[in-house]
Amino acid sequence: MNAKVVRVSLEHRFYFYEGSYYTQLAFPYLYWKDYLRYFDQIEVIARVKKVDFIDDSFKRVDGKNVSVLAMPYYVGVKSFILNLPRLLQRAFGLVKGGDVFILRSGNVSNVLWIFVMLFRKGYVREYPGNIYEGITGFAGKSIHIKILAQFLNFLAKKQAQMSKANSFVSQDCKATYATKKPSYVFSSFNVDEIVTKKNSYEVEGDFKLVTVGRLEGEKGHKDLLNALEKTDVNVELTVIGDGSQFKALKEQAQKIKSKVNFLGAITDRDKLFNTIANADLFVIPSHTEGMPRSLLESMAIGIPCIGTNVGGIPEVLNADYLAPPKDPQALAELIKCVSLDTQLRKRMGTENLQIIKKRYSKESMDKQKSLFWGELYK
Repeated sequence: MNAKVVRVSLEHRFYFYEGSYYTQLAFPYLYWKDYLRYFDQIEVIARVKKVDFIDDSFKRVDGKNVSVLAMPYYVGVKSFILNLPRLLQRAFGLVKGGDVFILRSGNVSNVLWIFVMLFRKGYVREYPGNIYEGITGFAGKSIHIKILAQFLNFLAKKQAQMSKANSFVSQDCKATYATKKPSYVFSSFNVDEIVTKKNSYEVEGDFKLVTVGRLEGEKGHKDLLNALEKTDVNVELTVIGDGSQFKALKEQAQKIKSKVNFLGAITDRDKLFNTIANADLFVIPSHTEGMPRSLLESMAIGIPCIGTNVGGIPEVLNADYLAPPKDPQALAELIKCVSLDTQLRKRMGTENLQIIKKRYSKESMDKQKSLFWGELYK
């Protein structure tokens, strides 16, 4: 029997140091263990930058049966255009030498897709969220950004039509991109990874909020800080994550009465989960989402959670715990409501644990993934 070798394309940046590949956040070697249950060899296609130094925040990507196939490094639209000839040349060789492909959202996958179609290679497509909303939320809504976002969204829908099968992180995402091809809904979230649990729902001192996510405009951190200005609850907020809005958010935080701690990105999973568990309420104030992993992880810890009614969030959180996006006043009212009721917080935490156990059991997720990946060989 021939070995099952798959090439997986990512819109992610890796770093090459002394013969090995590293990441600072997503897709470390541990992530690919899930794929190795089904495939014999994983070949990850991503942008790679050679560096002269790494620290403890970097995690190894490659390892036994997982290798990295480097694409030319670029950051931003201008750099992408300047490097396009090299990207096309590299993509030609990678697709010609490959067998089957898993394409995730992003320009690396878009470039590869040209040659996947040219060489008639089999592929499945993974959708982590709404492409149009993600681009405009990150880059703004100027005319040229909207045109670019509409084109890439159109391309994503065309790729869904031509694939062997498609996977989605939420029913909301599926409704946007599903075609007549087989569709699967699952998350890379691993409930068994979460052993940390919240032990008490009593509030000691200030009411402690925590939020986790990239510090970008579409994540709604500005709205959350505005909400703190509108509440009379004594609040302490912990912000976990890095991004282009760090400086602006820190300046905004210095002008409000509540204490705000910016911890940056936390790559140590145990430290991350303990930080979440020590808070009283997890808040996700996003303007657009797929199915946020940070929310699922927080629910699995058993902490009460509130958020905005966008993307897949309403699929896991009760409507009573949701606010409209870009509405600091509604968010402030939710925070106050939860802060005043210990029994409500306990009930919310218990409900979260039950939802995660029911919908995201490892057995259920593994079955969906195996069925999805199996479509490559039909």
